[in-house]
Amino acid sequence: MSQDFEAAFQEHYAKLLVLARSRLARERGCISTGTLVHEMYLGLRSRVDLQFASMEQFLAYASRAMRSLLVDMARERIAQKRSSELLPLTLGAEVADAAGTPEQMLALNQALERLGQAEPRLLQVAEMRSVLGMELSEIASALALSEPTIKRDWQRAKAFLCDTLGVMP
Repeated sequence: MSQDFEAAFQEHYAKLLVLARSRLARERGCISTGTLVHEMYLGLRSRVDLQFASMEQFLAYASRAMRSLLVDMARERIAQKRSSELLPLTLGAEVADAAGTPEQMLALNQALERLGQAEPRLLQVAEMRSVLGMELSEIASALALSEPTIKRDWQRAKAFLCDTLGVMP
């Protein structure tokens, strides 16, 4: 059963807030979870062509929209604070943990864009895992792939990002 964006947003609003809260817990920005979710809604509500077959598809789309908003905010912060100091960039279990400063978020975004050019499916996995913090089983369900395949894709995506960013895994 397909749902349009408006219906999916209303039905999964609480889940979006939880996911945004977990994402923003790793950010050093000054935006609330509600603001992030509502900004995403305002940016996408005019798209009448958006249809989702499942909650996972909707959340995957939302992860890309949230990432885009956070990158735009990071660009704004960089423009306002040209003299900020960079913290060392490290990649732990989650790639998203690396995106602390606006500069690091932009570097991560550029690495994700390069990943998408090389391997579009790996980009989807990396976005769902790092932006929304989805579990491997949820990603597997959203992409209609097996969990071992998603685990391998996540390992490959993380290795690509580490190599691109010049950090140790």
